[in-house]
Amino acid sequence: MPSVLATALLAAALTAAPTAAPATPGASAPAEYRMVDLGTLGGESSYATAMNDGGDVVGRAQGADGTYRGFLWRHGRMIDLGDFDPIDVNNRGEVVGIRDDGSGGYVWHRGVLRPLGGPPAFPVAINDRGQVVGRTDTGSILWTNGRARPLPLTDVSDINERGQISGGVAVPGGFHAAVWRRARVIDLGAGPFDRSNTHALNDRGWVIGWHFSADQFERGILWRDGRALDVGTLGGSFTQLRAINNRGEILASSQATDRSARPALWRRGVLHDLSLAGVSTDGEVVDLDARGRIVASIRPAWGISRAVVYHPR
Repeated sequence: MPSVLATALLAAALTAAPTAAPATPGASAPAEYRMVDLGTLGGESSYATAMNDGGDVVGRAQGADGTYRGFLWRHGRMIDLGDFDPIDVNNRGEVVGIRDDGSGGYVWHRGVLRPLGGPPAFPVAINDRGQVVGRTDTGSILWTNGRARPLPLTDVSDINERGQISGGVAVPGGFHAAVWRRARVIDLGAGPFDRSNTHALNDRGWVIGWHFSADQFERGILWRDGRALDVGTLGGSFTQLRAINNRGEILASSQATDRSARPALWRRGVLHDLSLAGVSTDGEVVDLDARGRIVASIRPAWGISRAVVYHPR
């Protein structure tokens, strides 16, 4: 059991105001990207929700009758997952999501859909060990080997291969980003207005999320080595983080000086404007893998969405 002094010092370090992430001189800008349209299930539109490190993509796509169904895109082929809403996919090809009938969380693998079991919940992430985290009406939950256990987190966002879980905890008068690690909740603190939360974490334990700025704009925060680093903006007021890979690259959307939102990539202390490298500004970046491939949903025409993958050239 840590001493009261040690606990206080840890809390002080984690709740300190975020510093700007230092830039590395000469940090290389992202290469140009080649876009691959993933297609649909016979209709006009599709959108992506996640990608694994093997390049598998999950999401929803329209069939010829106009209804949306779940898909797994693998090796250039879109697999129809039926009446299923995929949320995440691990490197084994296990897809976690929910049924459209509201019957709770399921895992799809090799054509078989099995319920997670336990209380009704909304799953949010799955790791390569098959562990799933999700939200219930009363809190957060972790499934391991088919068994569900409650978590001491108010909210959850991700789980890595070490079983570390990112999320958030309600505190008197506020809400703080947090990590569940070795059966302990570590409060990552908050900035102005006592509000913060997480989006994801990588296998190194680096956590991404947000604080509010003093003027109430969302600022992207990287928590690593006990420090909260503000990743900056492209000249505007806000940055919203989307995903982080094991190389420490962070996918984001950031406001530029002209007040437009641009796709962005934080690498080695520098936030790069991906629209200068061929990534569309008309849509939303969603996820990235260990090789730097980016999955997004773009709008090629009014009322139409397409799931795409950007490959670094």
